[in-house]
Amino acid sequence: MEIKSDIKDSLELKFSKLASTYNRQGKNIISLGLGEPYFPTPKPIIEEAINAIKAGYTRYSNPMGLIELREAIVEKLMNENNIYVNSDQIIITPGSKMALSLVLSAILEPGDEIINILPCYPSYIPQIKLAEPNCRINNIDLTEDYTIDFKKLSSLINNNTKIIILNSPHNPTGKMISYEELIEIERITRDYEVFIISDEIYELLNFSKEKHFSTASIDGLSQKTITINGFSKAFSMTGWRIGYLVAPSILIPTICKIQQHINTNVAPFTQRAALKALSIPKDYLFKYNNQLLYNHETLQKEIKNNQFLSTSLSKGGLFSFINISNTGLNSDEFATSLLEKSLVACTPGVNFGENWDNYVRVSLAIPNEKFKKGISHLCNYAKFE
Repeated sequence: MEIKSDIKDSLELKFSKLASTYNRQGKNIISLGLGEPYFPTPKPIIEEAINAIKAGYTRYSNPMGLIELREAIVEKLMNENNIYVNSDQIIITPGSKMALSLVLSAILEPGDEIINILPCYPSYIPQIKLAEPNCRINNIDLTEDYTIDFKKLSSLINNNTKIIILNSPHNPTGKMISYEELIEIERITRDYEVFIISDEIYELLNFSKEKHFSTASIDGLSQKTITINGFSKAFSMTGWRIGYLVAPSILIPTICKIQQHINTNVAPFTQRAALKALSIPKDYLFKYNNQLLYNHETLQKEIKNNQFLSTSLSKGGLFSFINISNTGLNSDEFATSLLEKSLVACTPGVNFGENWDNYVRVSLAIPNEKFKKGISHLCNYAKFE
């Protein structure tokens, strides 16, 4: 397999290695780069996985996923997302990233076009290129307040456009797509045979008072939308590697065939754990979202009086995006020097799109006192750099 030269290792990996080196040297690094919750996987989920192993859920299973898990997801989608599907439209995958990979591989053909919105999760573009190297990627940058540029979207969509990728709550900005924006997307795509991939992995990590709207809940978009979701973020199951996709029936046979030949199936005992996750009380999430809100408000207060930094409000997910243009440094220079001089790790904005080199991403998923200390160091660094 030929890997194109422009598919590079993540810049996050570079900073992870540097931070690991400092930690081995006994230096106390404050990492604002992590993209995972810091609370442990809830005990009932762990206990169900152990019980499932003991009960024999260790063998091959349906490549689409356990029927009881898919049926539970049907109920979840109906009750929480206003999405109405049947269990045959759901495939359980080893993580939401693999769900995206399967969908891209099932849809894209040489000469197809895809519209991708920047800044974006760093794996989107490499996954597109791996799925179909001869696909044309049309990138659209968000506006300064992180809203979708609909004029640009309208100018780029055409009969060769096969996919539009959306992500809400958004990584890295924390933006949530509004109902009005989804209605506008429906209007723009109405006359085109285009699929919309809606990455909603952060949907339950919502510390604003805004409602999360699922793309597939909108009339006119339900039959065009593939919803990507999973258990990594809301249930702190990042290492368990279990997600799912919800797709129009026409796509399911092809996606399932690819799944069979690449993954065979997701480990049945982790599927049983995911089934348990859907049934447990989510009181812990209320507390965690309040902790994310506290960190977000801390960030806003610290930056408010810093002439070198600015940021827009985040609404959900785990991140905030900070504008560093007044420091005179690009994002790689800023992040590298911040780590070396202040022992604080963040993620360069260029990692999320080439036109976002004046930004760095910070994770809100840090214990409150540690986050406050890290942001204080970052702001002080910006003043004196």
